Amino acid sequence: MRICYIVHSQSHFAAPYIDHFARRGHEVHLISFTRDALPNAVNHHPLPHDCDPTKSPLSYVRAIPQVRRLVRAIAPDLLHAHFLTSNGLVATASGFHPLVVSARGSDVHRSLRHPARRALIRFVLRRADLVNPVSAELAAKVATLGVAPAKILCLSQGIEAGRFDLPRPAHSDGVVRLICTRKLHRPYQPQTIVAALARIAAAGLPFHLTFAADGRDLASLRQKVAAYGLTERVRFLGGYAPAELPALLAGADVYVSASLWDGTSPALLEAMAAGVYPVVSDCPANREWLSGEGDGMFFPPDDVEALAAALTRVIADPANSVAARERNRAVVRARADRETNLEILGTHYERLVAQFGKRPRGMRSTAAGAPPPALTPAGGAN
Repeated sequence: MRICYIVHSQSHFAAPYIDHFARRGHEVHLISFTRDALPNAVNHHPLPHDCDPTKSPLSYVRAIPQVRRLVRAIAPDLLHAHFLTSNGLVATASGFHPLVVSARGSDVHRSLRHPARRALIRFVLRRADLVNPVSAELAAKVATLGVAPAKILCLSQGIEAGRFDLPRPAHSDGVVRLICTRKLHRPYQPQTIVAALARIAAAGLPFHLTFAADGRDLASLRQKVAAYGLTERVRFLGGYAPAELPALLAGADVYVSASLWDGTSPALLEAMAAGVYPVVSDCPANREWLSGEGDGMFFPPDDVEALAAALTRVIADPANSVAARERNRAVVRARADRETNLEILGTHYERLVAQFGKRPRGMRSTAAGAPPPALTPAGGAN
């Protein structure tokens, strides 16, 4: 197949789809509104600059004619856009079928309360041939917008669980090591974590936290950490390479996420696979993976005092978190194996391509039995 994704190349979940289907021998194209190129795909950039959907949403509307031209030139067998807003909108406006759209979290949660955004995602959902919400909560929400159950595939891309099964270094200093791998901006609420840390520091509890990712709020968070006197207890990495993540998690005891909402969070699954005890906000997507009864702790979103209380319990009695390690690892291996989940997705790709048969008239086609066009290196096509 010739598969075309419309997804920001900087999104942490973009490369797994591309790499998996490229390994299966498919020709993969990427249309991205961020200009970082990804290997294993022919990279196309409809804009001469990066586009942040929270800051310049109209850039997507203006890019629709260029995306339509790119899709016609690529002539894919299937088009798959991630996020119903932004990428999903331009994919739908291209008029191409078969079209797959993935609902990933904020695109749905932020839209349902606003009539215009609600109408936008309903427009995308009703024209898609397959809707892929990554959590059961999102599947229920898109169903309320009139999407037929037969058109919904509830499936996360999963993670490579085996990468995170590393030996955990022993520590004898009594310091509990916390880590957050979420982006440093809304809706992940890193400022809630910093405020909670100030409270447990005042109680004299031993801890150290690493903010591993970058994000728009990095500078302001550094200032808050300094103002609270936490500079020696909090480290900012400012980002990390994917290859570094397993070792980062292996060195941590507790994973912290204060997101207001979520889809299925790969960051949570990675922490569970690494045996890191989760302390996470109480939202339906997280409860699909944790019960809160020995396998992790929940706190109400945006509740600083509740997060501080949860972290206090874990830091005061870290032995309780050890028992959760193997249980959480087993859950991830059973339900979130990337190879298994993307193979399932691939069967749906094949079904849709067979259903739609020939490509639309006027689109370039590879003759049966002929090799596909040579892939350009990452960063090649524009």
